[in-house]
Amino acid sequence: MKKELFNLLMEVKAEILKSIQPLGGKKTIIEIQEQPHMQVQSLVKVESTPSVVERDEKNLLETLYYEIQDGARLRKIAYTVSGSIDAENILLCLPGLLETKASFLGIHHFFLKTPNYKVISVDFSGRGQSDYLDSDQSYKMSLYLSDLSQFVEGVLFRDQSRRPKLTVLGTSMGGVLAMYLCKVFGSKIFGIVLNDIALTVNWTSLYSLYKSMKNDAGFKEARELAREFDVDEKAMSDVQLPTHFDLAYQADVWGMNFHESLEGYKGRVSLIYGGDSKICTKRRVSEAKTHIPRLKTFEVPGAGHPAPFTVPVCEFIQSAMI
Repeated sequence: MKKELFNLLMEVKAEILKSIQPLGGKKTIIEIQEQPHMQVQSLVKVESTPSVVERDEKNLLETLYYEIQDGARLRKIAYTVSGSIDAENILLCLPGLLETKASFLGIHHFFLKTPNYKVISVDFSGRGQSDYLDSDQSYKMSLYLSDLSQFVEGVLFRDQSRRPKLTVLGTSMGGVLAMYLCKVFGSKIFGIVLNDIALTVNWTSLYSLYKSMKNDAGFKEARELAREFDVDEKAMSDVQLPTHFDLAYQADVWGMNFHESLEGYKGRVSLIYGGDSKICTKRRVSEAKTHIPRLKTFEVPGAGHPAPFTVPVCEFIQSAMI
């Protein structure tokens, strides 16, 4: 039974993080992203260090590229930046499995009105505006973690004379990577905010959500889904393989446990979760509080997986950065 559930988990990874469910009748911050003045401008010039682009007053978001040395090839990682150039408080946003940095446009918009804050959202390889991998390479968690580590060192911690107050916001898979970044950088990370991902993920919960999303997807071809999600078709395939999650974790009959990733980490840990989430259940939230007594939590009533970035959620994220 455990083996069957594990195999089912490997399938669920392909689709568990697509939707952000709005609360009934309430306009969410995410809806603002479609307004014309929130268009994202792109850079033409690409360097291994972030390029500087002239800021358009009507377009307050900038898309830049950071080059990762990948063997003999330089691979571009796209990221969107908004806020104060020399801000002390930086929020690094990591999307879910098949999400792109576009899912954080509402976060960018919220913090634009606040001085001394900078928001940076990243496209993982094979997603959005970042480069796809070569056909002989594989998408996997260790690759994303390596890319992020190089990015953080090369962009956020490049200036050795000053250290920003870095908070990492991660949605589901992005939250898992946020935890593992704490193992890499330790006290250099001021805090992490997890969006609907606790320290344990149930096999059965993942399977239930997978079935639901399979029904929503219907009979769409993989190529069509990849185009809708703005991801590499190969990534759609690779995330279903057992080799995709290749980081260390503890498994038991209940699910995947990530407790060890935060062992020894003394920074702030906050958790946003949907009241109706099948991934980050109230039981798992309670267990996380027991394991991390300092954990700050915020429930979004009626929301599923992941939690939407409503105004109260954004305010909670801001409070976690202070």
